[in-house]
Amino acid sequence: MEKLGNKLAIWFNRQRSMLRRVDSKLGHLSLNQLSILITILFGLLPLTFFFIIGYNNYSGVQILASYLFVALLFILVLLVVIGWFKAKEIAKDDVEGFSFVKLSFKKIDKGYFGFNDSDMENLELLINLLPSKGKVTIREVPKNKQSGNLRFLFSFLDYIIKDGIQGLGKESRDSLSRLVQKRFSFDGSEINENTFVSSYSKWSQKTKDGNYNDTRKAIAKALGLS
Repeated sequence: MEKLGNKLAIWFNRQRSMLRRVDSKLGHLSLNQLSILITILFGLLPLTFFFIIGYNNYSGVQILASYLFVALLFILVLLVVIGWFKAKEIAKDDVEGFSFVKLSFKKIDKGYFGFNDSDMENLELLINLLPSKGKVTIREVPKNKQSGNLRFLFSFLDYIIKDGIQGLGKESRDSLSRLVQKRFSFDGSEINENTFVSSYSKWSQKTKDGNYNDTRKAIAKALGLS
């Protein structure tokens, strides 16, 4: 039994080595070359084997039509798959690697945030990691007179970004700054990048000390999270 186990272990190890070599070789192929290889290996070769077995049952026109159909089908499928993964890469870059809490948009108090339909659409695109059509505008908040400022925006983002944004390191803070510049504005005006770091540091410390508890509770309620 032990000898059989050893032989099996050696066989598995050889397969792993082979797979690593295959992966190394495939890694040098371009996306177009890899697509052609997949089409040949999994589309045209099995079809060729099928026609070799039953060649007498099919005419030349049928065989040619089958090859064209399979090739076109594989190309279409590969285009969809490539497009899907490219879209995910674009979306990831657009949101700087952040992920978001799933919100019920029916529960969001648009009046509290001063959001219009365009803001809600762009917020939903952001939450779902999709490229935006415009920026979400942070306006004056009527209930507590907190105008559209970075402190309010940070508290807002702290709820909609998974794991929050408190105590971020330099790289994550830089990513947050880029996200804010791309996806938010203050009543049509751009957010001042020069004051971002200092405003974030003050907000993070004051939030830790409980200074913004009332605002945070109001935001959570307006987002339908409490």
